[in-house]
Amino acid sequence: MQRDDVIVVGDKVDLIGDKNRIYRTMIEDVVESVLFLVGVPRHAGVPMTLRLDDEVSMIFYRDSGRYIVRMRVAGFEKKGEVRYALLLLASRPQQDQRRGAYRLSLRLKTQVCEYIEDIEKDLLGYWDIEEKVILETVSSKDISVTGVAVVTKREYKSGDKHILRLYFQEPRVKTPPFFICGRVMRTLPGRDAGVHIVGMQFFGQTKEMSEYISKYVLEEQRKQIRERKR
Repeated sequence: MQRDDVIVVGDKVDLIGDKNRIYRTMIEDVVESVLFLVGVPRHAGVPMTLRLDDEVSMIFYRDSGRYIVRMRVAGFEKKGEVRYALLLLASRPQQDQRRGAYRLSLRLKTQVCEYIEDIEKDLLGYWDIEEKVILETVSSKDISVTGVAVVTKREYKSGDKHILRLYFQEPRVKTPPFFICGRVMRTLPGRDAGVHIVGMQFFGQTKEMSEYISKYVLEEQRKQIRERKR
């Protein structure tokens, strides 16, 4: 079985360039698991600046999350009109532990419901709580594995607990709403008068719930990266 931290031919990877610009490319060849051939990526038609002995960060993706590794530019090759870079492994791949805190800008229909004491013990993600009181229906501003920020005109107190009904939906595919508990952590002013950005931290979720949200955030992040690079 292949280890998640092993980079293989065909992997779609991201190189982090100047000003943290993300360049998408692919592993074309691997020599003894330490030397990697990649096409020099472009952004808006301009190739990524790579010089001999430069060090760059490479990100590759697995179902278990993002992995980050440092690479050193060891040389260049040219095949026809295509320019390739040879990247030498400069560090061991490490799973990106910050992924849980990565906040993905995403508009999701979100319903904030009244909290019921100890409800998290019975909350399994997909669940029917139609009888629970819905305080308001809003849109998320961003979401991460650890929480969600919603845009609202309602005032919430720090520490308040709520049940959140999140609508994770793919285009043309309807899925049941996802239920999870959230605790108000902070409130920031929005762009418009009377509008607040309320950050709620998830709590009481099962391992399966955390994994579902983690995978969703990761996949949506990758989609946004691909869209930016078209």
